[in-house]
Amino acid sequence: MKFFEGGKYSYIAVAAADLLSFIVGTASAWSSPVIPKLQALSDNPLGRQISQDEASWIGSLLSMGGIVSPLIWAYLVQKVGRKISGIVVVIPFLVAYLTSAFAETIELYYFGRVLMGIGIGGMFCVLPIYVVEVAEDVNRGLLAASTGCFLVAGMLFSYSIGPFVSIMAFNLILTGVVLVYIPAFWFFSPETPYYLVRENQDQKALKSLRYLRRRPLADLEEELTQIKKYLASMTEGTFLGIFQTKASIKAFIYSVALTTFQQFSGINVIFSYMQNIFDLTGSDIAPEICSIIVASVQLVSSFMSPLLSDKAGRRTLLLVSITGATICEVVLGVYFYLQDNDDDVSGIGWLPVVSLVVFMMFYNFGMGSLPWAIMPEILPSNVISKASLIVTCIYWFVGWILTQYFAELMEAVGGAGSFWLFSGFCVLFDLFVFFFIFETKGKSLQEIQQILSR
Repeated sequence: MKFFEGGKYSYIAVAAADLLSFIVGTASAWSSPVIPKLQALSDNPLGRQISQDEASWIGSLLSMGGIVSPLIWAYLVQKVGRKISGIVVVIPFLVAYLTSAFAETIELYYFGRVLMGIGIGGMFCVLPIYVVEVAEDVNRGLLAASTGCFLVAGMLFSYSIGPFVSIMAFNLILTGVVLVYIPAFWFFSPETPYYLVRENQDQKALKSLRYLRRRPLADLEEELTQIKKYLASMTEGTFLGIFQTKASIKAFIYSVALTTFQQFSGINVIFSYMQNIFDLTGSDIAPEICSIIVASVQLVSSFMSPLLSDKAGRRTLLLVSITGATICEVVLGVYFYLQDNDDDVSGIGWLPVVSLVVFMMFYNFGMGSLPWAIMPEILPSNVISKASLIVTCIYWFVGWILTQYFAELMEAVGGAGSFWLFSGFCVLFDLFVFFFIFETKGKSLQEIQQILSR
């Protein structure tokens, strides 16, 4: 079975672009090793322990930045292009990490977290569009899903380094990662042919295709013609344009549902509070080691989605992934239920680690990356920037609510109730995919729009 189909230079271009996803992964997991340090007295640049409320704000302000930033990025990605936007989007990370490295007040950490959220919101607006527009029909699913692999690798990077160095050293290391990305993306990732055709720069679009495909000129000109026909059928859209055709309405609703259900699985709560969650379980394994174990397995399993999404199909992977994740959260809820009722759980102290390890395996098998891979496939090109803006805002608003009030949720219904609630949303997620999401593997963007129009 041949997994890597299409021209190799499209893989190189996307790999360089996916370093942005790696940076997002480091920011997503940033609070997990940092919050415990700020809650302790030693190795604490604040000179005091932060309160639970302050810890909640550090965890949730990332999502707050993600709520407002799509307004900026959706404009930039259409106005200046995907490539320049891909460079500008890392500036918030650069400032955030440098600020956090030298912060001595809680307000500066708040500021840094908002900036990280702004950058993450930008990645979700810029990177999916870039990947879809440089990929080919035969490898679009693989390349779109590869973003999740890099994101998980970034998280593992934070989990593996953050607990064992000072907050200053941790943030300076992350600053270095950002500085590596900038030249890599600039030199190896060209502007997308779709954007260049939209800007009436056909010769530059042909040059971009020549770099990405390395095929005979006749083949490149034929693909360029197909791109021009596709874009010609799409009049420049407005926000109201999202609701003007049956295809765009369905695509928008599907995109909101896929990404919002992903949040309600509790994934960003787990990312932000992984060490704290393991503290609550009372596991014999050190919390920081548990985080590394989970993230390592997560990284390995994240490669399954890119390799199989163009073979088994997006829909099948989603259904298997969500079902497995649901079972794991039910089991984790059972452990918390036994613990909360003072049952002896010493003999199953390994269960929380195993549950989260398997949960992460299933999560990365499909539901982690595929909602964001499907979204740019199904949204019409003329409204994709506007629609993805709204989708991303909704996604991060839900994420902010969950991370900000997770501590209160744990106090109100306990760990059992919290994870059973998340598993209930996963059941709804599974039902939605089963009844509404169709298979997109191997289909051109034009074919997908025809299906949505039915």
